[in-house]
Amino acid sequence: MQQLTLFSESTPVLPVSYYPDFLTQELANELYQHCLKLEWQQNQIRIAGKTMPVPRLECIYGDAGCDYLYSNSVFLKPLTWTEPLSNLRDRITALTSYKFRIVIGNQYRTGMDSIGWHADNEQSMGINPAIASVSLGSCRKFQIKPRNGKATDFWLEHGSLLVMHPGCQSTHLHQVPKTNKVVSTRINLTFRPHIGGR
Repeated sequence: MQQLTLFSESTPVLPVSYYPDFLTQELANELYQHCLKLEWQQNQIRIAGKTMPVPRLECIYGDAGCDYLYSNSVFLKPLTWTEPLSNLRDRITALTSYKFRIVIGNQYRTGMDSIGWHADNEQSMGINPAIASVSLGSCRKFQIKPRNGKATDFWLEHGSLLVMHPGCQSTHLHQVPKTNKVVSTRINLTFRPHIGGR
């Protein structure tokens, strides 16, 4: 399996591993069709005193009791693992040795769906979590940068796996920016640890 190490001008190596061919085309297509049928929802987020729709659809699956709160306003309660999502989690763990208890899905319906600069540093994931991200469907630009440095841009392909290693959320920010290009649906599955639940 091909693994790419990501370089930037401001730092020797980014704390990220990228596997462009993690899933075969056939398996990626099957998983994409499965994910289209997940329990997607349009959540509301509160920013600067204003409540507005999250600019993408979201869902969460995982272990019982592993609730997830982000931005102090969006509360996600996991549904029971589906068999394909559970199998995908186990496959990622076998490759990386990282263990995950939830997966958060983001569905980017058009180029206007996005997520701004942020770090996934919620307390429920514990200290210095590893996060594994599987991309399905349309390619979208992903950007990552040191908190005081220059962004590195690249494209996440259908069936690819991006792993942000422990410590990445403390030192780096990442985003999926809007685009005016005509793009089809992209589904992103982010597997995460959780210190609660049962």
